[in-house]
Amino acid sequence: MVMLAVIGAIYLEIIVQARATHQVWMVTQQVTAGSHFTADNVRQVSVPDTGDSLSYYHGNPITDHKRAGHTLDTGHMLADDDFLTREMVLVPVSFKAAPPLRNGDVIDVYTQLGNRTIQVGRSLAVQSATTIWVPAVDEPSWVTLQANSAPLFAVTSSGIGVPASAGLGIQDAVSSLAGSVAGGSSGVSQLPPPPATAAPSPPPTPTPRPTR
Repeated sequence: MVMLAVIGAIYLEIIVQARATHQVWMVTQQVTAGSHFTADNVRQVSVPDTGDSLSYYHGNPITDHKRAGHTLDTGHMLADDDFLTREMVLVPVSFKAAPPLRNGDVIDVYTQLGNRTIQVGRSLAVQSATTIWVPAVDEPSWVTLQANSAPLFAVTSSGIGVPASAGLGIQDAVSSLAGSVAGGSSGVSQLPPPPATAAPSPPPTPTPRPTR
């Protein structure tokens, strides 16, 4: 009897574990970077517990007033790294040069100070072509840049090759780019040279006519 009870308990535990689920938040329509989570774009769903260690958000993104840290597609399960991790504020900007920007883009921002170009923003979410989300603690600095008409340059960047440095001077930039060219980093595939063509044959020399 004891053996049957132990076997029954084991099978019961297996059945309970097979039916175990946990609650996760799923994106129901595309959410752009910087957007708030609402009942219109996320909902809670039950996911079977497979025993694997899954990284998912345990809170409530709606009541916690979370914003998307990057663009999320429909069906995505929310994890801790999908949110803006700091309190963010929306500030106006006027770019001297920027690619076409739209809501949800993520950009790096540079300015020029003296003869050096310095990065002042990294992985910032775009609300519109003239407004971006920045950390709340940096709000006064961004307002100061804007009030003093500091030249701002925006790029859509993955962060690859962007060093955390004190900025670049014109000579630094030229040397770096010249080194990339010398190393073959042109950004486009090298095309083979066109096939050689045979030089045209010279016209035949006319035969002199005999004189009488």
